[in-house]
Amino acid sequence: MTSDRRRAIDALVAAHLDPGLGADPPAGRLPLAQPTFGAAEVAEAIDSLLSGWVTMGGKVQAFEERFAAWVGCEQAVMVNSGSSALLVLLSALVETGRLQRGAEVLVPAVGWSTSLFAVHQAGLTPVLVDVDPDSLCIEGVFDHPVLAVHLLGQPSRARSPLLIEDACGAHGATVDGLKVGARGVGGCFSFFFSHHMTTVEGGMITTSAPDLADTCRSLRAHGWIRERSDRDALAAAHADTDPRFLFVSAGFNVRPTDLAGAFGLHQLDRIDAIAARRRANHADWCAAIAAEGLPLRCFPERPGTSHVGFGFPLLLAPEAPIDRPTLCARLQAEGIDTRPISGSNLARQPAVAHLPRLRLEGPFPVANAVHDRGIFVGQGHRYGDGQRDLLLRGLRRALTG
Repeated sequence: MTSDRRRAIDALVAAHLDPGLGADPPAGRLPLAQPTFGAAEVAEAIDSLLSGWVTMGGKVQAFEERFAAWVGCEQAVMVNSGSSALLVLLSALVETGRLQRGAEVLVPAVGWSTSLFAVHQAGLTPVLVDVDPDSLCIEGVFDHPVLAVHLLGQPSRARSPLLIEDACGAHGATVDGLKVGARGVGGCFSFFFSHHMTTVEGGMITTSAPDLADTCRSLRAHGWIRERSDRDALAAAHADTDPRFLFVSAGFNVRPTDLAGAFGLHQLDRIDAIAARRRANHADWCAAIAAEGLPLRCFPERPGTSHVGFGFPLLLAPEAPIDRPTLCARLQAEGIDTRPISGSNLARQPAVAHLPRLRLEGPFPVANAVHDRGIFVGQGHRYGDGQRDLLLRGLRRALTG
């Protein structure tokens, strides 16, 4: 970008957009999310548009390198969503021989839909297991491969010889001082609008295994060799095929755009502050709600971890005077948006009828409680005392009349 063009873009954007971390939530409202981007991201994206290079390019590569360093791993591969990241990573684990097609992978019963579906789509056998009542994550030490979902910012402490991390909603969370996404063979992140950091749509795979990263690069883009570190050796081994269109994997097309990379470069400048604020909010809100003595529970940060508060989950007690739909309706009337806790008990979702290899390792007392009595409300970097107090008032009115 020329300096004159950059100055012109900066002036245009500054006239219309806050340079900081988005706007404060509306008064009297607790929305699910607030934007995390400001003028720098928009200016960088406009520069990409004006340059004419809008598909995956140099800004994506720069973002990948910086994100890998931030997580604490050697490689990062950007794709168009967190769901695609999971599908590509799991498929790469099969292609590189780390998992055999049909192998069982333990999946928490409380998680997002594509956390489960991607395991099946990659040719593996998902085994749904119940979650821990204190974290709502899969916990323990396992012999099986495990897909550990770090649910709503709460990091799972699961351990396995083959640990796969779904960190789509847990940017910056840690276990024993190590960031999620760097604990296992590979991790996945989402950069959807409502997440800790955003590229509007987007996702990232993290790993310290060069061959796994190269396979992911092929799988995200048609199966070709173009972005692989070993592309010259592959081209030499298949000299009868034009290397510009040499396909070595049965790939997808889930590439990101350079507009997304442009956003990501500046979001990385903000993520530590965003995660710190969300963590502080989570601790504050848990303490405040516990002091109310209401018939519900929240899920505080656990020893040895840092919780980065993607959403704020709550579980009605069985003896609560109202049911979950009534609580949601009453909170909505107070300006407080709610959602189910992720996919709740995935074993009860009708889509599982389309997963013939799925195995249920029940019973699911915790997942069923989440399904029947769980909600989450919004949490964010621009939230603070006002949103906490709004939530407390809303919960008191909803539960005590």
